[in-house]
Amino acid sequence: MEEEYFIGVDCGTQSVRVAIYNTDGNLVIQSSSLLKVSTPNLGWSEQNPEEWWISLCKALKNLSKNIKVNKIAGIAIAYQRETFTIIDKAGSIIRPAILWLDQRATFEVKKMKEDLGQDFFLKKTGKFLDTTPSSLKIKWIENNEPEYHKRIYKVLDVGSYLNWKLTGHVTSTLAGADTMGILDIKTKEWSDEILSYLNLTSENMPQLVSSGSVVGKINREAASSTGLPIGLPVIAGGGDGQVFAIGVNSINNSELALSLGTSVVWGLHSEKYSISPYYRTMMGCLPKSYYYESVLRAGTYIIKWFIESMVSKEEQKIAKRLDKNLEDLLDKKIEKIEPGCKGLITIPYWRGGMMPYNDPNSRGLTIGWSDYHTIEHLYKSILEGIAFEIRLVLNGYKKNLDLDIRNIKIGSGGSRSKNFTEIVSDITNTKVIISETSENTSLGAVMIAAWGLGYFKSLSDASIHMYKEKLKITPNIKTHETYNRIFNQVYKKIYPCIKKYLNILGEEVLKS
Repeated sequence: MEEEYFIGVDCGTQSVRVAIYNTDGNLVIQSSSLLKVSTPNLGWSEQNPEEWWISLCKALKNLSKNIKVNKIAGIAIAYQRETFTIIDKAGSIIRPAILWLDQRATFEVKKMKEDLGQDFFLKKTGKFLDTTPSSLKIKWIENNEPEYHKRIYKVLDVGSYLNWKLTGHVTSTLAGADTMGILDIKTKEWSDEILSYLNLTSENMPQLVSSGSVVGKINREAASSTGLPIGLPVIAGGGDGQVFAIGVNSINNSELALSLGTSVVWGLHSEKYSISPYYRTMMGCLPKSYYYESVLRAGTYIIKWFIESMVSKEEQKIAKRLDKNLEDLLDKKIEKIEPGCKGLITIPYWRGGMMPYNDPNSRGLTIGWSDYHTIEHLYKSILEGIAFEIRLVLNGYKKNLDLDIRNIKIGSGGSRSKNFTEIVSDITNTKVIISETSENTSLGAVMIAAWGLGYFKSLSDASIHMYKEKLKITPNIKTHETYNRIFNQVYKKIYPCIKKYLNILGEEVLKS
């Protein structure tokens, strides 16, 4: 029997990545196309939705030129969550898409807390009332761009937009659409109360299906644009965080999925419904599952900021001349810096704090500076700060859910840094397992496609069969003891002490 392939799409914030795998989880070929993020005002983040489609078509056409497309069995899409666009009855895009990390809706957060209440919103959606969910930004459009709000025919998340372009059907996946902050997570239907508050109805929203469902088939127009065959099944994937967990084989409540990407995202599956300040409750891609997820808005985004803002042009030229990645060179330089960076500590709230404080206006800080510190100390303190934040939230998981988390399964770009992953292991005192691929989101989409088309009896079977691990890292007990002292005596106490003042500063910046 001839080998069959599956396409996994990861439409993220900065790029669209497409990969083809076989049923054994072996990568056959991959391609990517960059996306632009615009910041028309301070705290705003937007994209042109047409670029999602153009970039997807470009990446797919690159692949279709180098493989027999008749061997492809199906395609599934994972996508950046909370990001949404709005279209009118003619199918035209009304305004640029507003991204998940956009922070414009601060007034709407305060007003919705007064009108609906934080407890109502949390119990109904499993999400916190902050600037992240799409619903707050839809309300912002109504308040600030009423002429656009009146024209809304459909509100589309990234997944439903791409499904629509591929098949003509406006369909979204429960494990992804729920992040919009409009879904009643218990009934698995759009919330009439929240829609009414937004002056919308369920007719303005996509049809909802579970991960693994066939949402349609590639139509003639999409086939011409992508190079894929007409009639190829399109399977419902899910939000990138939920799909990522499948791609790193985190399919039970003892193994944590950790994505070291633009934002740092971690979570685990459970059949139990629970809400907590330490995580947001999501729909899982696994049948009958919930996914408890926590987010640090700025993850490797801070590393990118550090390189662009703090690393000298000369250093950047040296890296380019040596054909080396700057992160790899920095990784080498921090190897000899002892844990704790000689008293330098960074709180990594460059894009606000989510769990457990729910402070979108909070900002990052670094304390403990002296004249013996270097730029490399700052860099390592950023990595340590991200890991300390993971530990802070994990303590809440363990307390609230009574769990024994045995392994942390890491993927995405940050997994390439051995120092970073060792820091995570040492600070959390947990074994870290690194995936063979860093493209776990597209792999997770492929697992869902293969399961949805009947190649595996369950999604768990598909994940187990197609996942491959590269490396195990065991925590260094002596190093953990050092980090443990720093965490308990200093790190977890800093932010509560100055929370009020950082919020004031954050609000002042947004006013300017």
